[in-house]
Amino acid sequence: MHHELQLQYWIEQVALFNDQVAYEKIFLHFNDGLYRLAFSFVKDEQVAEEIVSDTFINLWRNRMRLLEIENLKVYLYVSVKNLSIKYLSRNKSQVDFGLNEIWLEHVAGTGQTPEDLMVSKEMLRSIHDAIEDLPPKCKLIFKLVREDGLRYKEIAQILNISVKTIDAQMAIASKRILRSLRPLIKK
Repeated sequence: MHHELQLQYWIEQVALFNDQVAYEKIFLHFNDGLYRLAFSFVKDEQVAEEIVSDTFINLWRNRMRLLEIENLKVYLYVSVKNLSIKYLSRNKSQVDFGLNEIWLEHVAGTGQTPEDLMVSKEMLRSIHDAIEDLPPKCKLIFKLVREDGLRYKEIAQILNISVKTIDAQMAIASKRILRSLRPLIKK
């Protein structure tokens, strides 16, 4: 896949030649998704930006070991998740983590272009509402797959759950979204 070769090239440039331009490209490649993830935990724009920037500072510090990281995307998402949790546990005296709850509100940017431009506004609203109404864990998984383009195996590693669970949650999400559309689909 062209995208992944490109990423692999940047990783090698950074690991082997301390290439700052390639490092910048890796940053830009992952920044939006990581920021959304951090924000879904900490609910604070500035803190979310700091967490993403700390994650990348650590990446630069450990650049010699970059080639040992099997999946950089998973590595970065997990780092952001861990830094977010650390921040919350430091800054909220009474953190009562339904950890999954926090994880799972994963706010995601809209702005997805509907594959089918014939989809009516009403339909889009219906889909959006159905996604927002999904149970927290289900919603997070759905957004990581659909909006961040993560693979099931990657999400399994990040969230520490099985691929089977992801399969099941995606099935639930699809069912609910379809159900919400049923009244709008003219037979």
